Amino acid sequence: MNVNILYLYPDFMSLYGDNGNIRILERRLKDQGFDVEIIKRTITDDVISFDGMDFVYMGSGFESNRNLVAAHLANFKDGLVRAIDDGVPMLFTGNSYDILGDRIETADKTVIKGLGIFDFSFIEQIEKRYTGDVVLEDWENHELYVGFVNRAGVPHGKDGLAFEITKVIGNVPFEKDGVRKNNLLGISLIGPLLLKNPKIAESFVRIICGRKGAEYKEISYPNSEKSHDKTKKALLNAEV
Repeated sequence: MNVNILYLYPDFMSLYGDNGNIRILERRLKDQGFDVEIIKRTITDDVISFDGMDFVYMGSGFESNRNLVAAHLANFKDGLVRAIDDGVPMLFTGNSYDILGDRIETADKTVIKGLGIFDFSFIEQIEKRYTGDVVLEDWENHELYVGFVNRAGVPHGKDGLAFEITKVIGNVPFEKDGVRKNNLLGISLIGPLLLKNPKIAESFVRIICGRKGAEYKEISYPNSEKSHDKTKKALLNAEV
């Protein structure tokens, strides 16, 4: 059985090893017995279709790249929204999820129009970047997720954000992050996210199996699980 992964803008939006998320998901899906096809689309493509896709991914990039991508992806918003409404699992990491909000105000006060799928905005500044290791709590299931944040801005419209930042080692000033809608997850964590947070990877694979009518096989990934546990313990025990 085939699984189609749509990898959006891999040449523009793949900093911090975020392309590792694709490799991790591909490995897990192959372990479930799927044949995996990765379809890459970027700014030079006149058409981006979400039809027939089983998973959609976009990673993090330079702010200038993100702004270009926001303008290009707006041409295909209707297809993206239909896929979200249909429950297609999606992951937007780092600053790629900024595009899903109403607007981005850059450090020079330029306003970049977002897709308006969520009611939030990002306000950026130039003096310093916000970086640090963080622990996030998912309000939906109270799971703790770990990772690194490297941002030029702060999210506003906090009531719509899905995670509480419970611990920061660094200068990350915001207390909430991330968005959820159906099976879409947008989150600031980079590095790659799915390695440090195996339960998120597992949840996506379970969703894909369910949508394909395939039985999910329980498979352990001890290195990823140990990495998550070790990182979480170190962050929670660190003094700030």
